[in-house]
Amino acid sequence: MGSNDNKFDATASMLGYLYQARYALYLSLRKIREVTDPDEFFVSIEKLDDIAFESGGNAVELLQTKYHGTVGNLTDRSPDLWKTIRVWADAIANNTVNLAAISFTLITTQAPPASGLIASLTPGQERNVETIKSALNGIAKETGNATNAAAYSAYDSLADWQKDQMIRAINILCRSENIIDLADLIKKELRTTVEKKFEDAFLTRLEGEWFKRFIVAMSSAQDKEICLGEVVSILDDLRAQFSMTNLTADYADIEPEDIDVENDERVFVEQLRLVGASSMAIRGAIVNYYRAFEQRSRWSRDGLVKPGELKTYLKRLEEEWQNHHSLMSPDFDLSNKDQCKKLGRDVYAKCQNEGALAIRKDFNHPYVARGSYHSLSDDMKIGWHPNFQDLLGEKEEEQGAA
Repeated sequence: MGSNDNKFDATASMLGYLYQARYALYLSLRKIREVTDPDEFFVSIEKLDDIAFESGGNAVELLQTKYHGTVGNLTDRSPDLWKTIRVWADAIANNTVNLAAISFTLITTQAPPASGLIASLTPGQERNVETIKSALNGIAKETGNATNAAAYSAYDSLADWQKDQMIRAINILCRSENIIDLADLIKKELRTTVEKKFEDAFLTRLEGEWFKRFIVAMSSAQDKEICLGEVVSILDDLRAQFSMTNLTADYADIEPEDIDVENDERVFVEQLRLVGASSMAIRGAIVNYYRAFEQRSRWSRDGLVKPGELKTYLKRLEEEWQNHHSLMSPDFDLSNKDQCKKLGRDVYAKCQNEGALAIRKDFNHPYVARGSYHSLSDDMKIGWHPNFQDLLGEKEEEQGAA
C-alpha cells in the first residue's frame, strides 16, 4: 500500500454521492423546461435507482450514475455496466416499472470502446436488438466472474420479450462531465434565471437548498421524492432575492456556535448592560450581530452589493438612531440615572423595531438592520445610554488601571 493510500478513505464514495445529487439537479432543471406541468413530476435519489423521475405514480426514467476520478474504459463486462443492468432487471422482475413507458440511462465518466456492445447502446447508434441480446446472453452465461455473477443471473432470469424491451430503453452516456464541469452545465440552464455575474453565487445557494431538501427526502420513511414544482418555487424565490430591489437572506436561521452572555465583553454588549437590558435581550443582540456581520461579509464577497452600498446603509441607520434619540430625549430627566437607562431602552426598542430599515426595498429580513445597529454600537458611533461615551470611557480607564 502506498504512503498516500488509506483503506478507510471515503473520498471516492463521497464524490460519487455528490456527483449523483448534482446530476439530479442538472437533470431536474432540464426536465422543468421539457414537461408540461412540473407539479406532476417528481425526482428521487436512491429510491428506485440512483436517480429516478416519476409521473402519476409511475417511473418514467431510471438513471444510474458512475463517477470515476480518473478516466478509464467501460467494457462489455465492466461491473459498472452489469451492476446497473442488475438494478434494472430487478425493477422489471418486480413489476416496479412499466416497460412500455420507461427509459434506462447509465451516465458514466468512463470512455466507450469504438465498437461492440457498449458502443451499440450509446445514443445515435443503430440498434439491432437481436444482436445486442445475443451478446448479453452470451456474457450472462459465462462463469468465473464472482463480481458480476448476481447481475448475470438477474438478467438471465428475464423473459425474452422483457430483454427486448429493456434493450430498446437503454442509453449509455459515456465521457460524462466530471463533478466540476457539471457545475458549468447547471449554470447554462440558469442563463435565463440570473445575471451571468451572479451565476456562482446563485448556484451555491441553489445547491444548498437542493441538498437540504434531499436530506429531508432521503431521511423520510414515505416522502422520498421531490416535486419539480418545489424546484420551480426555489428558483423563483432565489430569482427574487437576486433582483435589483432585494438581496439574499443567507443567515436568517443561523446562530453562532458559542454564546456566553455573562462573559461577553464586546462593546455592543456593554452598551446594552449600561441601560439594564435583560440577558434574553443581550442574547438576541449577539445572534443578530453575528447574522448581520456574516451577511454583509457574504454580500461583499459575492459581489451582490454595489460599491459603497453597505457604507451608505450603515450611515442611514446611524441617522435613524440619531433621529429617535433627539426626538425622545426631551421627555426624560437626564440627571436621573434610572431615566437615562429608560431612555436608552426605549431608543433601542425603536431602532430594533420600526427603525430596522431595509437595505433594499424588498429585503424583508430585519436581522441585518438589527445586527448592524450593534456593529455601529460596537464602533461607538451610536449608543443607547445618553452618556455612553463617558461611561464606557470610564470603564476602560478602570480596567487599564487594574
